[in-house]
Amino acid sequence: MEFLWTTYTLPGGPVDIARLPGVPEPGAGHTALFAAAQHISATRAFVAGPGATATALWTARAGADVTFWTENIAEGQALAASCARNRLPAPHSFIQVGFAGLTAGTCETAFVHLPRGREVQEEMLRLAAAMLIPGGWLVFVGATHEGVKSARQQAAAIFGQAGIVARKGGYHAGLAQRPAGDFPFPEIHRTERHIIVDGLPTRLVSYTGTFAAERLDDGAAALIAGMQIAPGAHVLDLGCGTGLVGLAALRRGGRVVLTDVSARAVASARETLAANGYVDVPVIHTCGAATLETGSFDTVITNPPFHQGRDIHFETAQMFICEAARVLRAGGTLYLVANAFLDYTPWLKAHFSGIQLVWEDRRFRVWEGQK
Repeated sequence: MEFLWTTYTLPGGPVDIARLPGVPEPGAGHTALFAAAQHISATRAFVAGPGATATALWTARAGADVTFWTENIAEGQALAASCARNRLPAPHSFIQVGFAGLTAGTCETAFVHLPRGREVQEEMLRLAAAMLIPGGWLVFVGATHEGVKSARQQAAAIFGQAGIVARKGGYHAGLAQRPAGDFPFPEIHRTERHIIVDGLPTRLVSYTGTFAAERLDDGAAALIAGMQIAPGAHVLDLGCGTGLVGLAALRRGGRVVLTDVSARAVASARETLAANGYVDVPVIHTCGAATLETGSFDTVITNPPFHQGRDIHFETAQMFICEAARVLRAGGTLYLVANAFLDYTPWLKAHFSGIQLVWEDRRFRVWEGQK
């Protein structure tokens, strides 16, 4: 999969930044964070959070030894490519579910781009506290409509005090200093629920930060209602989340492979499948279908995301449609669910010889595309 490249001006000069679909572009949040930090004096820094590539590059260019954590493989790949293009040292990257391998109390500064959601925000703040030495500084940034005000309160509860020191374009950036004491790595919450999927009792296993972690998403339910899975068909669940759509395809006799960009989604899907009697089903941590062979599937099923925060972005949906067309054999079928107000027909028509609406209600539509 090819990177999308943009030139972005950091304090101190421009850099080339790589992105993959779904990775946030640098913008107002970075401006606020850089204003809050003012300069980097750390020799060892920790960087984490969605869209943190520009911050990691800025930190590395200042001479700091960077440790980077994410559970999103596209974020990790984009940062590695960006460092190589700009001839900067590669960070110590950890692209994984949890925090194994990270060494607590080793960084003078932590830069955190807060994700959306109170639970994951608190987890990221506690992770930063664990990584910092006593007296080390946390610089955090988040959007006002994604809970940064409550995150400041969380930071104050963890660090003793925290304040917002910079504002830009709907983003607030704050500072907190790590006090003395013991700050262990945060626990990753695992939940298990009993739900109904495709009319059958189902055990759903999920981890903190996974989409629709405790329920069957309404869009996924629509996709299950509209998709047709032939027994023995080789099926790709593209962007699988907790794996419930792939599970429904398995129960209908499909031979299913699942992929997701999120390490926690991959872990959730594996455990959900195993909890329902399907062990050793391939669940691959990758961006889209990047690691899968062209023309190797009979059917692709997908519920592509279209949000970054509250903003609507179509690049992931476009990528999923393009990737679906690539991995399907001639005559293969795509089933894609979308909110009723989203029109994906131009992209579907560009990649499929025939498309039709096979299921809809007031909120969702399920499209079938023939390769």
